[in-house]
Amino acid sequence: MKRPFAYPCMALALTVALPPAVYAVTPSVSEPAGINLGGTSFYDGFAGPPGLSHLMYLKYDSAQSFLGAKGHQNPALDDPKLTVTTLLNQFSYYSPNSIGLGAHPGWSLIVPIVSLDADFGPAGAQLKDNGTGLGDVVTGPQLQFDPIVDQFGRPVYVQRFAMDMILPTGKYDEHKDFNPGSHFYSINPYWAATVMPAPRWEVSWRLHYLYNFRNDKPASSAPLDYQGQSVDDTQAGQAAWANFTASYEVLPKVSVGLNGYYFKQISDDRINGHRQQDSRERVLGLGPGAFWKISESEGMWFNVYHESAVENRAKNEFSVQVRFAHAL
Repeated sequence: MKRPFAYPCMALALTVALPPAVYAVTPSVSEPAGINLGGTSFYDGFAGPPGLSHLMYLKYDSAQSFLGAKGHQNPALDDPKLTVTTLLNQFSYYSPNSIGLGAHPGWSLIVPIVSLDADFGPAGAQLKDNGTGLGDVVTGPQLQFDPIVDQFGRPVYVQRFAMDMILPTGKYDEHKDFNPGSHFYSINPYWAATVMPAPRWEVSWRLHYLYNFRNDKPASSAPLDYQGQSVDDTQAGQAAWANFTASYEVLPKVSVGLNGYYFKQISDDRINGHRQQDSRERVLGLGPGAFWKISESEGMWFNVYHESAVENRAKNEFSVQVRFAHAL
């Protein structure tokens, strides 16, 4: 499964090898453990007061379908179940001093702890999880801009640009199918913005691009084989996606609305440098959410998602997240 930080699923293609009791597995190539699918939502263009802030995320994902190309269930699996519980601590800093045009330089660091629990029926492949451990650290520079205000001093637009890097620091065992870490580097720039078109209304988005480097130790609990050759490396394709929200302030400092994400892989996966047809991932997640502005320096988010339009990845029937932010 992927994560919101989503965690990799194995889209298996089992082929019989010699001796008959041994199975060789075409490698599964997944997007990295650590991408932000719905992890950020309402008022995303804002970053709190200048200085250092701490954000804590607690997320639970439950998948019972592993879908291949065109959204078909993987026939190699029987009654698959995968749950992922993720605790992330993020430290974000931006300077009170502008470098021009209202831009304030800063830096972000995200440290995840991930717990994986996989269970499969007896009639299919038995995939193995790697338990609980450190996930891949996400870090990089950012530029936070001052809000643009109207003639009444009300913020109407605010934005941030960042260049995140996903580092292969997570727990990883090449003999397990599901790992907290991905064992390869990724570059993940994004643009986050919030528009407040009228009092009490907000619309936010975070647009991402993802480039993945090679994994020289692909993970699998079964022997790996690619067209009768050993597997030297895999590389997940490039991707683009958006987190998006719209909300209305129903009570003073309390907003409710719709949150979602749409992820689309835009280039093919590779095994030993060879492109893999029908390997591109896709997913749409939608659900309700709420935001509570506790004070000028503290806020809390609650988000629920259900996934659809899924291809070549695990489908989360249910995801729920609580996020808390406060200035230090």
